[in-house]
Amino acid sequence: MKITDIQCHIMNIPRPDGTGVRRNWIFVEIQTDEEITGIGEATTEYHEVAVKAQVESELKPRLLGMDPTDVERIWQLGYRDFWWRHGVVHTSAMSGVDQALWDIAGKAAGQPVFKLLGGKVRERVRCYIRYGPEFYGVSLEEAAGRVSEMGFDAFKIGPGEPAQPYDSAKQVEVAIETHAKARQILGPDVALMIDVGGLFDPLSAHRLIEGLRPLNMHFVEEPTNMDTVEPTLRLKRDFPDVPIAVGERLITRWDCRPWFEQQAIDVCQADISHAGGISEMLKIAHFAEVYGITVAPHNPYGPVGLAAAGHLGAAIQNFNILEHCPIQPWFDDVQTLKVPIVDGYIDVNELARRPGLGVELDMDLVKSRSEHVPLDGRRYLQSDGSTPTV
Repeated sequence: MKITDIQCHIMNIPRPDGTGVRRNWIFVEIQTDEEITGIGEATTEYHEVAVKAQVESELKPRLLGMDPTDVERIWQLGYRDFWWRHGVVHTSAMSGVDQALWDIAGKAAGQPVFKLLGGKVRERVRCYIRYGPEFYGVSLEEAAGRVSEMGFDAFKIGPGEPAQPYDSAKQVEVAIETHAKARQILGPDVALMIDVGGLFDPLSAHRLIEGLRPLNMHFVEEPTNMDTVEPTLRLKRDFPDVPIAVGERLITRWDCRPWFEQQAIDVCQADISHAGGISEMLKIAHFAEVYGITVAPHNPYGPVGLAAAGHLGAAIQNFNILEHCPIQPWFDDVQTLKVPIVDGYIDVNELARRPGLGVELDMDLVKSRSEHVPLDGRRYLQSDGSTPTV
């Protein structure tokens, strides 16, 4: 079998209320001479046009004619054939290609991808819902009710929308109040998480975790700037009973190494659409297991990324929980074969009945929304007009 074509499709997704754009999903489609087609996801926040160009201008010419089931060989070529190996554009492009290759390999073997990764270690892959623009205009109480009706028992919220000018101390108070309210609404048994997004300086992050400590957080995500390990490492040492998670901006196992070796985190959130695909995420997970670190893949993207991360979660021992952001109606409408989610879990036994990744897309719908719409930037200014160190 040989690769005959590789195409990258950008699909713009509006907010649930129809205004603006929430996301540009990026799907990588690989075709073969045996009429087996694989699909992968390389969705980023920003850089979408660059990712598409990297797939079609740089990776495609190198991969045409290769055997798509030589997944590791292609990954190594895709990584080592370039002088500039790191960067979210290149590794996201590689991630989408890698997922599509595993999809082809599974279809060719008549097996679900998790079987090719060594088989399942669990029957269900737990997911959580991220409260945010997916619930545009919906109160926290209403969103929590919807999540419960959907069968999910895990919920993540941000630190609140920062006021301008940005004030770190006030934002810490908002975040703590929001999560205290959420815990009251959700009750003691729902896993509650906060996505801080690196918004706070180390001192403010310390006050944040101290305030969240009584709420039994499942984890605190990116409490401070993660350009260096030390600030997060200090937080973990000061709060050994509050799980700290980072990783969505870590690319490949080489980026993860200092965080693992210094025991700076409890949970790794590497992203299957950025870090290098299924192949690299499997290595990251095994690497993390050595240090007692669990893996909770970052995944606020489309259904192919969800499916790929679901297969990974089925096959790794140290899986924690999987992010799920079903932007409706597009998330359901684009799938002609849907990721099997039942009561907040991906059903691994249903995936076992499907070769490959077990998800198929309506490519006509994807192509009908191919106009790239730039996302709004994230900018905070302090009272003196300067940018905070976040």
